[in-house]
Amino acid sequence: MTKLPEKLGNFQLVKQLGVGRHCQIWEAIEHPSRCRVAIKVVVPESAQDAGQRKLLEHELRVGKSAEHPTIIRMDRLSEEGGLPLLVMELFPHPNLKRLIVDGVDALGPLVPRIITELSLAIDHLHTRGWVHRDIKPDNVLVASDGQVKLIDLAIAARLPGLLGRLFGGKGPVQGSPSYMAPEQIRGQTVDGRADIYSLGCVVFELLAGKPPFAAVNANDLLNKHISATPPSIDKLNRNATTSVSQLIRKMLAKKPADRPASMKEVLKTIRSIRFFERAVADT
Repeated sequence: MTKLPEKLGNFQLVKQLGVGRHCQIWEAIEHPSRCRVAIKVVVPESAQDAGQRKLLEHELRVGKSAEHPTIIRMDRLSEEGGLPLLVMELFPHPNLKRLIVDGVDALGPLVPRIITELSLAIDHLHTRGWVHRDIKPDNVLVASDGQVKLIDLAIAARLPGLLGRLFGGKGPVQGSPSYMAPEQIRGQTVDGRADIYSLGCVVFELLAGKPPFAAVNANDLLNKHISATPPSIDKLNRNATTSVSQLIRKMLAKKPADRPASMKEVLKTIRSIRFFERAVADT
């Protein structure tokens, strides 16, 4: 992948925050205001691909329509040096995946706030008519006090109406294999309950240190989401309460109809239960 110049128009690149197949995400200083921002830049190899620009336009549209304290704020689309880029709020904290890899025990005191704020973000997206379709720890930024920002709205889709739910056909399979709902894997029309399934996978991983399913290849992994019974969280974390184990089990139901009906239902449960049998001390 071609290395980007140190400066793109008015943006001075400071630190690379992430990289994908077609984009790089950078912390940048915008001149002359010297405001620190995050920018998602289409790399030179993909700069002429109209589809990549459309993805940025789509992410901006979703973000603008669903502004919320728990969702990363989108500013504007720009182009510098022939490279399309999306200017976003800078939230200079690691993603949840990195924190889980470093050890879930240290996250214990933050678990209720992380799960609650992530749930609020997803609920707000649903309220605004969007399903995220890629809820995973990599897409959740977490500050040291547990404050959360949900990121990467690129494959968010409009929630289907009644006719879409009844007669929606198959579409391209999009998402991340470790966190995809069975209906998403099958390419079926998805609604907010697909995000609820993915959130269940994230809550499981936050308590167990690993996702509910693992396999030697993507096909086996996807098949497990479709047909295998997930392990009980209290077998992997003996401090997890029966209440949170039951909630995760319901969120990971194979059939959408067997999951909580909405994120509001999930939030109501989250706010009424304890996550741990014994208090978890700050480290």
